[in-house]
Amino acid sequence: MANNSFSILEMLKIAVLMEEEGYKFYTNGINHTTGKTQKFLKVAAGQEFVHKEKFQKLYDKISQNKEIESEYLLDSEVSGYLKGLIEDRVFDKSEQPEDAFKDLKTAIQHAVKTEELTVQVYSHMYEGISKKDAKDILSVILEEEKGHVAYFSKLLKDIVD
Repeated sequence: MANNSFSILEMLKIAVLMEEEGYKFYTNGINHTTGKTQKFLKVAAGQEFVHKEKFQKLYDKISQNKEIESEYLLDSEVSGYLKGLIEDRVFDKSEQPEDAFKDLKTAIQHAVKTEELTVQVYSHMYEGISKKDAKDILSVILEEEKGHVAYFSKLLKDIVD
């Protein structure tokens, strides 16, 4: 396997962008639903927002110490490229919101699938990182995302039972 050699800042930038996409995705679902499904999507969107804020604070803290080496990450083309990778890999833009959010069970199933893909992306990044401090930060991110999968999977089991 090739070494991805993501820097801490690149990794955090990707994490922030992924959480933003998740937030937008769930917020879009809120606009197409009512009742329990809408309530679930509000919780999911809230979790994405909290994670984004957490990752953004880490990014800001670390980038203050490494200003020169992180400037390129502020470039809109770099952000656009990273965002494109995320959208193609995790958030399926071809699926219509009405289909993804037609009822509570479908919304939760879709959330589980999306969070599992997020874990896969972060796990792949983790394998390609050689620096201990970057691995430590990504490990925390991975645990947060695995927590999402477990939470949504339990919700799904509870409504199926």
